[in-house]
Amino acid sequence: MISSKLFSNNIVNFLNCSTKLITMNRLLFIIPVICCCILNAQEPVDSTVIQVPSEDFLNKLDSLGGMDSIASAQLQYNKGVELMEQKNYDMAITFFDTSILYNPAFALAYFNRGICQHKKGAFDLAKSNFNLSIEKDPSFHLAHYEMGLVFEEEGFVDMAIESYSNAIKINGKEAKYYYQRGVLVFQAADYEKAIQDFNQAISNKSNHAYAYNDRGSSYLKLGDLDAAIKDFHKAVQYNPSLSFSYNNLGSAYRKKEKFNEAISAYNNAVKLDNKYYVAYNNRGMAKYGKEDFDGAIQDFKRALAIKSDYSFAFNNQASAYIGIEDWENAIKSADQAINLDPNYTYAYYNRAIAKEMMRDLEGACSDWMKASELGLDAARIYYSSTCK
Repeated sequence: MISSKLFSNNIVNFLNCSTKLITMNRLLFIIPVICCCILNAQEPVDSTVIQVPSEDFLNKLDSLGGMDSIASAQLQYNKGVELMEQKNYDMAITFFDTSILYNPAFALAYFNRGICQHKKGAFDLAKSNFNLSIEKDPSFHLAHYEMGLVFEEEGFVDMAIESYSNAIKINGKEAKYYYQRGVLVFQAADYEKAIQDFNQAISNKSNHAYAYNDRGSSYLKLGDLDAAIKDFHKAVQYNPSLSFSYNNLGSAYRKKEKFNEAISAYNNAVKLDNKYYVAYNNRGMAKYGKEDFDGAIQDFKRALAIKSDYSFAFNNQASAYIGIEDWENAIKSADQAINLDPNYTYAYYNRAIAKEMMRDLEGACSDWMKASELGLDAARIYYSSTCK
């Protein structure tokens, strides 16, 4: 016959195992996949304060016994997860609060309460809960990662990188940890180091389309166009819906002066997103490279129909009008670029060329002087040779 103490211990062990299994299954549904996105505006900041069980409450728990408190904590946690999946973050937090009161060592309850608070824009509370989950379970690498996401959203780049690094130290097999750190390193213009992180992300997840895209962007920044092209092709192979990867591919081909290949890539970008004004502008630049000035002008107009304050497209349009010797429209386009950006060096340069061709030498010299003051050597040379 089994003793009552042994029976009780077996039940507790069973519940502990069940708790872990349920916890991990639930966790699969609630961990957000972050792919270098900006979160939407959040709801008002939550004023929830992390609750600590009172001495009276702990005495009551002692009278109930550990088995009941663990089971009750799991029950409240499960309800919180269900509400969290429904995006009812306030009610979810209430159930996680209760779960923690039953089991103050319940690391996942702190963690998911932190997730809810992050969703609500309560960054300090979220970080406090992630810290508590790490305190309860030092091996909780996912809490370090989520902490990094909060720091990143707050603009604390160094602290975000440190949090991702902490997650990697505990678990070096998770691709998204390396990827997210690589994105921040890329934004800091340390492209070689970013490539190392993207390499590791791809090593851990061979079909990581975003890592291929961002590694390609790193190679593009470093001037390794062939490596960039190879990576952008990989990105769209694994995720054919990535319009920005097609745009990046087009830019790499354009820099190699392979204009037909560039145009083909930009075509794919705008097929996927017909409001992708950057891709229309870039396709126009590729057409300009082929001296298809009329085709280029049409693409710049398409870009401007979507984004009317796109100064780059106005200046590129001025260049294309110069290509077909339409000096008046070149000046008008350059005027619009300068109105949007009074320090747009190349717009002054283009306008000067058009003015010179219209026999407005005084106006041309004024624009070349301005472009020269803004640091354009070619304008300085024109001004020195033509206006003095």
